[in-house]
Amino acid sequence: MPAFSRNRSAVYLFLALLWLAASVCHAEMNDFWEVDDYLGQHPEQLERMTAFSARVAAPAQPLNERQRQIPVIRIAKIYPAEQDSDYWRRNLRAFDARMDELGLRYQLTSYFSGPTEDDLARQLAHLELALTDDPDYLVYTLSSPEHVALVERIIANGRPKVILQNITTPLHRWDGMQPFMYVGFDHRRGTRMLAGYMRQHSQGNYAVLKPAPGYLSLVRGDSFVQAMSSSSQHRLVDTYHTDLDSERAYHATLDALQRQAELSMIYASSTDIALGAARALRQQGRLEQVLLNGWGGGTEELQALRSGLLDVTVMRLNDDSGVAIAEAISQDSAGKGSSLPLIYSGEMVLVDRQMSTVELEGYRRRAFRYSGMDDSPR
Repeated sequence: MPAFSRNRSAVYLFLALLWLAASVCHAEMNDFWEVDDYLGQHPEQLERMTAFSARVAAPAQPLNERQRQIPVIRIAKIYPAEQDSDYWRRNLRAFDARMDELGLRYQLTSYFSGPTEDDLARQLAHLELALTDDPDYLVYTLSSPEHVALVERIIANGRPKVILQNITTPLHRWDGMQPFMYVGFDHRRGTRMLAGYMRQHSQGNYAVLKPAPGYLSLVRGDSFVQAMSSSSQHRLVDTYHTDLDSERAYHATLDALQRQAELSMIYASSTDIALGAARALRQQGRLEQVLLNGWGGGTEELQALRSGLLDVTVMRLNDDSGVAIAEAISQDSAGKGSSLPLIYSGEMVLVDRQMSTVELEGYRRRAFRYSGMDDSPR
């Protein structure tokens, strides 16, 4: 049993050390492998990824009677789910449904916070509670140097097994000591898909609305600027850090519109940012003049596409990441963890305002196959 297990004083000491480590950590968030680079260094992973992706896409294969005797699995999830994007809530619903289909007995404790830098203290408090309960698996995210330091110490401790969600790029510094799995959708690939569309459908001055400095700002924000840099028909005129906050994105967009009379495009790095920008564009009567994207393709974004607030988004086949976490835990609990890949990277599609209702509904059915087609998965 780990040193911190069921021992509150030890937990407090452990987390105090984590907080100290986080406060002095200067980890570079760009020190990671992209998926293709990682496979180039670890070619044995390709077959595992292919097989696991097929398992995720297929109907559940319930455990046999012997496998059902596995003790109750204890799982903790710490999610930044208090936001307009329904990605995290839908994934939780998909995870529960797949676990039930597999026939696993489990105890899930979920902790929700907001996605901004202001919520870091809440996330730390949630981590303390989660570790006090001694889970078998911890599902967490990685978006800042502070998160890197916290997760690093947990991985080194050896328990719980860490599944990092919403990141598919293994860190170089953890080579030889990686978490149990990275699960999500490739942010850079999705960003390049959006850049290709926006280069084709606009030209002129554009602004970029990023999250706070950190992982998402790098792989979604900086990656977009890099993808656009070779175009002589596009000129970056403003960049704002809006910290995944809709209100800050709204005010940043108002500022950009005031400063740049010839603005033709705004790139938004997340759902909440996109919706804040759309509100400002509608208020200023500029929706038809300024191309605006979403990022993720959840319920709020698809409604915004239908109503003309957004022009395009990259749509994740959302529920697959929740299914992937369930399948990874199932396989590991059945003694097959060594056959699992380090990365699960789900499929994405590009959807825009011109897409037919029939085609869009087909993608919705695939994306929300467990979390449901209703518009309020809260």
